[in-house]
Amino acid sequence: MVSRIGKEIEISPVELASQLAKKAKINLASGSPDPRVIPISEIREAYNEVLEDVKSLFYPGAGGQEELKKEIEEHYLQFLGLSKGEDEIVITSGAQHAMELLGKYFLENDVIAVENPTFIETFNAIKLRSSVAIPIDLDDKGIKVDELEEFLKIVKINLLYVIPNCHNPAGVNLDEERRKYIVELAEKYNFYVLEDDPYRPIAGCVPKPIKYFDKNGRVIYISSFSKILAPGLRIGFILANKEIAEKISLLEQLDFSTSTVNQYVVARLIRKGIVMRRMKELYEYYSRKMKILKDSLIDHGLTKFNDPKCGFFLLLDLEKDSWKVFNNAIQLGLSFVPAKPFFLRGGDTMARLSITMSNEEEIKEGVSILKKAIQMT
Repeated sequence: MVSRIGKEIEISPVELASQLAKKAKINLASGSPDPRVIPISEIREAYNEVLEDVKSLFYPGAGGQEELKKEIEEHYLQFLGLSKGEDEIVITSGAQHAMELLGKYFLENDVIAVENPTFIETFNAIKLRSSVAIPIDLDDKGIKVDELEEFLKIVKINLLYVIPNCHNPAGVNLDEERRKYIVELAEKYNFYVLEDDPYRPIAGCVPKPIKYFDKNGRVIYISSFSKILAPGLRIGFILANKEIAEKISLLEQLDFSTSTVNQYVVARLIRKGIVMRRMKELYEYYSRKMKILKDSLIDHGLTKFNDPKCGFFLLLDLEKDSWKVFNNAIQLGLSFVPAKPFFLRGGDTMARLSITMSNEEEIKEGVSILKKAIQMT
């Protein structure tokens, strides 16, 4: 598909797989949080309380409501391993909106670097405004910083896009030493880092954010409440140096897309401690489901994957064309996401498996079906 500015964009692989898999009995495709653990009653109560004040229905302020920014600063950042310091917070309509605003601010046919694979739906926001996207491979410790530096010696980039925790689709966490080195490279080679970190609230014990090691405003931290609360709230935020934050706030004001009432709801849920309380609960919940997926794959001889430490996803090498396996799996009642679209280079045999929508028994059955689909291919 070609956009209005002439750049080709990929259809969402999740959406495409979903369209083809509506009749599948078992869903190992979805990227949405498990609906069984969305705090519906707490959210309903927060809406009722917020709607008692008519200000929650006014236009939002530029860059977000001060009440929510204050709650994030005073009661939430510490749980993410951060402090506001000299930086500023900008509220956005989720992480993808944040990426769109940052792409508008930073890029005009510039060169960017990105992990290979990466989350294509968020990456498209900056891909549209870049001239070249350089893929940097991952291993079980995250992006290969040595490979990145070899490119930086010969190519000037404007941005590096990184998903450091519970990587989508690879499932890996970025090693702490590599996080420090990325900041050093950003200083040395004069580029900015977009740290997309929506999974940290449910990630358990992970290294400090890349932003933690940033002393000169080179790292823009992006987070979201989609995984810890509910994706439909569409509330995320950026933590960036004052100059960047002010410009992003002006861009955010142009579309006024971030719901005022939802900002007040999230602020209320932070103040009540509900967001922080759910962190450990959700980490343990998803870890149990991920262990079942990993154990089931190993039991069926499917062992070519990096060990996911947290999050929703496992990236499996099927060793056969993933779309062909997918078509067989659909006939047997299983959906997953063929992962080729997440890769700028390679990925033809890779599959992204998700643990969110299926229960524990369905995960086991899904792996059994996947094994049959591979054998049929």
